[in-house]
Amino acid sequence: MPGPLLPDYLRLKRANGRAPHKPVLLLAVLKAIDEGLITENRITPSAELINLFNGYWAALVKDSPYQRRFFLPFYHLKNEHSGLWKLHTLPGFEHGLTRSNSIKSLSALIAFDAYAELRADVFDRWQDRAHRAADQLILVAKYFTGQAVPNALPDHLREIERQIEHDTPEAYVARQLQHLQEEEEEEQVLRGAAFKRKIPELYGYRCAITGLHIQHNKRASLIDACHIVPWADSYDDTITNGIALCPNMHRAFDRGLISIAADYTVIVSNELREADTPYAIRPFAGKRLILPDHTLHHPALKNLAMHRERSGFN
Repeated sequence: MPGPLLPDYLRLKRANGRAPHKPVLLLAVLKAIDEGLITENRITPSAELINLFNGYWAALVKDSPYQRRFFLPFYHLKNEHSGLWKLHTLPGFEHGLTRSNSIKSLSALIAFDAYAELRADVFDRWQDRAHRAADQLILVAKYFTGQAVPNALPDHLREIERQIEHDTPEAYVARQLQHLQEEEEEEQVLRGAAFKRKIPELYGYRCAITGLHIQHNKRASLIDACHIVPWADSYDDTITNGIALCPNMHRAFDRGLISIAADYTVIVSNELREADTPYAIRPFAGKRLILPDHTLHHPALKNLAMHRERSGFN
């Protein structure tokens, strides 16, 4: 691509002049804007953006000695002379850096609430579909010579959702343990996000106890995905270890103030003390859960039994 046609904000400094991470991340950001995943000038290290980054990496990065690491360009793009990328973090972020002033891990970005802000004129430009398409072509032509902008990307997040819905707990946990052994941090972020998306979807974005159903869109629901047996103990994100609850019931369930009987009715702890208000929990005692239509999507009885035992209901 001739120099004059390359906008200043796409002239990227790259490790050894060849590292593909920065152009891949910018392609992912452009795609995220296309898909309505980024609607304001505040770019977070979300599972959806990581998924797009991984998809472009798989499609465009061939025979590379570089490892796929989303967190590296998310941090290092701030060093571009064009001022394209401004990184914001909580105080103390320096503790998440290495001695060479690089970022240690994805968890460091997340722990310090990192987000990026694009240069204002670039963000405004990328609100136009034609301008986004033009810059996608420039990025691919400049940094991935001989390749075309991919028409479709591998969607690992969707594949994880399929595993959550259809895998047996044993098969799913075995896969989780393999990823944990390989220290695939990004994989765990994607799996957590897929669980949070899939469980509310299967419950119709409705609390299984209260029936509360308030949803602006699929990315703005007041319904949580709740593990029955904690993930840290089970590594199990499959649907039979999940239940959709509104935030107050989620907290009560996690703290053992409520549990679920073998007939899928609500049990309330005798230790619970609360005021007599319209928002009380005790009136839900004995209420049957609102469950998905398909019985294969119902909570596993053995998981509910483990929750009752852990919470002191047995």
